[in-house]
Amino acid sequence: MKSTEVYSLLRSELAPWFKSEGFKRTKELLGWSRPSGGAYTVVWCQVSRDGWDPFAGSRFVVEFQRSADSHLGSFHATRERLGKLLSQEEREEVRRIQNSVIAELRPAPATHPWLQISPEVTAWYLKEFKPVSEPYSERDDIWFRYASPEHVSNWAKFILEKLPKCVDFVESWPIQPGTPTPPALPGTAP
Repeated sequence: MKSTEVYSLLRSELAPWFKSEGFKRTKELLGWSRPSGGAYTVVWCQVSRDGWDPFAGSRFVVEFQRSADSHLGSFHATRERLGKLLSQEEREEVRRIQNSVIAELRPAPATHPWLQISPEVTAWYLKEFKPVSEPYSERDDIWFRYASPEHVSNWAKFILEKLPKCVDFVESWPIQPGTPTPPALPGTAP
């Protein structure tokens, strides 16, 4: 899947919720922002720069930001990715979905370019086909794997379920320029 296809599918599934909640589309990537409490809440999706592999698929991430302006990745902002805003139970749900995607991947042929470079690159690439065996922790940077439009759609449904709670929490963050990480979500480990 081309990144434009992923963005288009995510936009069609997520945009109605954002619009109903008063968010406007940003000019950068696939993002939305709204003013709230003298600051902006910004949410965006970003497809991996690693690109699309016809066997391993690709991945995307969802990021939240609280800042004085509505620009994605604003320098003076508090930002966090979706995975870090989830409870342990929700991260287990992510792991189940992630492993269902991985289980549907078709193995790459022995002639695949990534398998020809070096033993280290081969080992790295083959890990893409192994299930996530350990639970994600609040420190893990979780990217959502996909290899088909159905996978992207399933992730969109998951994201839609979590957006209200996450946006409420993000909007509780104080605006503190230069603060690299927000306070812990209630019910998660610090």
